[in-house]
Order: sequence, then C-alpha cells, then structure tokens
Amino acid sequence: MPFESDNAWPTGLVMIFDHARARYATFESHYYGPYDKLLNYCFGTSFQFYDKNDKSVLIVDVKDDSWAQKAELRYRADKQMRDWYALMLDECPIPRLWGLSLLGTFMGVYCGDTASYDVDPPAIPRPEPVTRVLYPNLAGEWDLDIF
Repeated sequence: MPFESDNAWPTGLVMIFDHARARYATFESHYYGPYDKLLNYCFGTSFQFYDKNDKSVLIVDVKDDSWAQKAELRYRADKQMRDWYALMLDECPIPRLWGLSLLGTFMGVYCGDTASYDVDPPAIPRPEPVTRVLYPNLAGEWDLDIF
C-alpha cells in the first residue's frame, strides 16, 4: 500500500490510532498495539520479522508523539536507529535491512546495505561542542504522517 497516495486505511485501524493519540502520555507503549495491527494489515499475519535463523529483516522503533517535536529527541531517535543498525546489519540475511522509526504517527524510513554497510539517510553530525543546544535539525526526516 503506497502511503503517499492511499489514505484509505480501514476504519477500525484508524480508530485504534485515534484512541492511542487521545490517550496523551509520554510512553511509546501506547502505540505498540496500533502498530502491531498496522504492520499485520500491511504485511499480513504470516510476515516474519526474522528469518529461520532468528536474524532480523526489519527494524521498527516506536516512540511517542513528543519525540517528533524536539530537536534533541529527534537526534536521539536517529542515533538509536543507527545503533540498531550497528548491532544488526552484519547479521542481516538479505541485501538490505529496512528500518522504520515511528515518532507517534510520523515515520522515518532507513535502509542499510549489507555489502557496503551504508545506512540511508546519511547521519547528520551533532554540532560541537556537545554541550551546545541542537538547532531544529532532522525535522524533515519524519515528515511522513501515515495518518
């Protein structure tokens, strides 16, 4: 299902996300159930996130809505995705390890190449000195609101 052109999510799925957003909380766990339903809808219930040797073929990292609003939290979300790639890319059984970073209903898409070890999008370095407050960087990396 193309996210950019198809906005006809099933009513029940939209309702689950509406309830999750209405329960304003600072815990990403209130999105775990809705995203489980969404991934099952998109990929089918038979989709396996691991191969037969228990190696990951998809990274999904879920955070609550507040992470999309602050530069420091976006930086941390990006760093955490890159940390997952550092741990998992060399064991991926397929040519590319895809990743979804979900900040509320905003999605950022990552792709790691198992041959070159490159991860797209490229990292944006933190400004020096590290004590400096971040400017609004990475704001466009989660510009796809799936709802």
